[in-house]
Amino acid sequence: MKPKYKFLSDEFLNKAIRVLVVVLLSLGVILLASQFSSIWFSIVNAVQKVLVPLALVWLLSLIMFPLIKLLERRGVGPRGLSVTVVFVGTVTAFFLIIYFLLPFVEQQIRDFFANDWPAVQSYFENDFRDDFILGPDLYDWILGTINDSTLVEDTISNFADNLASVVSSSLINIFAVVVVLPVLLIYYLLDFEMINDTIRSIVPKKYEKDASDLGSRLSNTVGAYIRGQLLLMLAIGIAATILYRLIGLQYFFIFGIIVGLTNIIPYFGAIIAMIPVVIYAVITSDTGPGPIVVVLVNVGLQMIEGNIFQPIIMGRQLEMHAIIIIVSILFFGSLFGTIGVIFAAPMAATIRVLIEFYRDKRNTANQQNLDLRKP
Repeated sequence: MKPKYKFLSDEFLNKAIRVLVVVLLSLGVILLASQFSSIWFSIVNAVQKVLVPLALVWLLSLIMFPLIKLLERRGVGPRGLSVTVVFVGTVTAFFLIIYFLLPFVEQQIRDFFANDWPAVQSYFENDFRDDFILGPDLYDWILGTINDSTLVEDTISNFADNLASVVSSSLINIFAVVVVLPVLLIYYLLDFEMINDTIRSIVPKKYEKDASDLGSRLSNTVGAYIRGQLLLMLAIGIAATILYRLIGLQYFFIFGIIVGLTNIIPYFGAIIAMIPVVIYAVITSDTGPGPIVVVLVNVGLQMIEGNIFQPIIMGRQLEMHAIIIIVSILFFGSLFGTIGVIFAAPMAATIRVLIEFYRDKRNTANQQNLDLRKP
């Protein structure tokens, strides 16, 4: 006899019990973690120090390994030779770009501090109060609160007290980036297939095909996203530099580089890049294009990126909803700081691949069940 009410059915009760067990276990884990917070944070910190370099190596390998395979298909081998060509070529290209661009950037920075920095200082000391968007009274209150508080002094004091640990931590991070990261990357590229096969061998035999499929999806989707994002940064940086030059903005090259570099952070990057150029346009409005023109140019840049560059470079299949990316930036930024903010979009792409894989597997299983029920 079926129950009168659907919520009393065995299926509903089983689902309710499973949800209740998951909730209780989650609360238990949270309670246990709160009781051992110092140990927990030490473990999280240690895991973070290991995961961040490994994640960077994996992401960089997704950029470089297709080039290695392309060289091998063209007869450049063995693997050690193709890895050497790609690695040395990438490093050489990076330093050549720095070598040719650095003098021009340095000259613009020198000109800025020699010619415009006094005007910037004068603006913030004298005129910024009147132009403050929330009114001069609120500006006076904020400034008075800052002056009356000991926040600045405490920050300086704490920084001085922790200077040794800050310096040692920075040296460790620099060592990890300059020495450890390239070594890990080279070894990973040399044994790319073997390492992936080893990871797949850990998976039980019945799930090996699924693991291989998931790994291929992750490599293809996330790799395409990262390579596309780098091309987007280059394209939008060049476009910004050209447009800033056309409207007569001084230091157009520096501002164009800022636009290109900050474009690695979706949505927020455009806002971050707009702030310094708009402030400069306000200060030099008598001789420059003015803030309204600069804002319109930046809005136009975002329209060009969204309607031209992104569909061509990234393709519709790699687009992600704005809410997903923003939540990812907030979440991974809180976990891993600046690195988390920069790589939030690739991490979001990874999660999306996992969700799509699970959905496809579920749909396949449901379809197989329907086929079995057919007479």
